[in-house]
Amino acid sequence: MLFQERQSFVRHWVLLLFVPVVVITVLLLTVPPKSGFPLTWPGLIGPVVGVAGVALLLTLRLDTRIDKAGAHYRLFPLQWQWRTQSWPNVARAYVRSYDPLSEYGGWGLKGTSRNRAYNMAGHQGLQLELTDGRRLLLGTQRPAEVAQVLQELGVPLAA
Repeated sequence: MLFQERQSFVRHWVLLLFVPVVVITVLLLTVPPKSGFPLTWPGLIGPVVGVAGVALLLTLRLDTRIDKAGAHYRLFPLQWQWRTQSWPNVARAYVRSYDPLSEYGGWGLKGTSRNRAYNMAGHQGLQLELTDGRRLLLGTQRPAEVAQVLQELGVPLAA
């Protein structure tokens, strides 16, 4: 393995967004309702969905590996299996700057089947242009290292 990176979705300020969800859920589960009606399953749907959403965002991460076989990636825990783009299927590969909001509509798993992006933060990524015309962008916080690995592997670079 020549390059490996793990990027988390959670930033310190994002944790502040989770505080109200957790507080409301704890209150709903521990404080009995004053109306005398017991808390029912339909009343728990909102808090359970909120906690599940928080848990997903806390564990969401982009794992990327680059080696002689190709570029491997997964968006864990949504994708447990690694996805691979082998070098023979890559027409060109290069590191580039991009605008996550205007080009892909934000962060995470974005885009279409022909032009997909996996990104967690920032605005730098490994752009793979595949031989079948599809494009795949893998966000990175270490663009210089990715560019160096591509050069070492002799991957076809952008003209």
